[in-house]
Amino acid sequence: MKRSGWRLAPYRLALVLAVLTLALPTITAMAATGDAARGEQLFTGSQAMSNGGAPCIGCHALAGLGSAGTASYGPDLSALYADYEAEGVAAVLESLAFPSMEAIYANRPLTDSERLDLTAFFAQSAEQQAPAAKSLAGLILLGVIIVFAIVGITGLRRFKGARRPLVEQANKQRGVKA
Repeated sequence: MKRSGWRLAPYRLALVLAVLTLALPTITAMAATGDAARGEQLFTGSQAMSNGGAPCIGCHALAGLGSAGTASYGPDLSALYADYEAEGVAAVLESLAFPSMEAIYANRPLTDSERLDLTAFFAQSAEQQAPAAKSLAGLILLGVIIVFAIVGITGLRRFKGARRPLVEQANKQRGVKA
């Protein structure tokens, strides 16, 4: 007896799903790529925003831009891409729903290409960031260990050179044999 209607064999379904799983991220990435070099220019202000918005560096810091990238009004954006990835960065750049930014960008929104370029720049800067410097607590701990090592070594020499004869003299006075 033949069944009527459309039927897909399980192995064909698995094959179609595998192809879609592999192809969709690639297609999405190709559709959502930006120019990181232009994104850096937009961030630093060397290229003006299309609608006249302020450059990001006016308020935000970003590691790798030297002393020019150390503005402190807004948060440091060095970890933005690592924390939120492409989708999160795109959402932030699309809405800019922060009170201090709403006034600046309400009538000057970022264009789609500017958002893509800035996202590409944040991705590139996240890849290029040097490993984090040792924390202050780690440096303090290292310093304490070094001080204890120096005191320990000095104390051993002192014990052998000055204290040992004093201990032996005190033992003789008490009548204790060493």
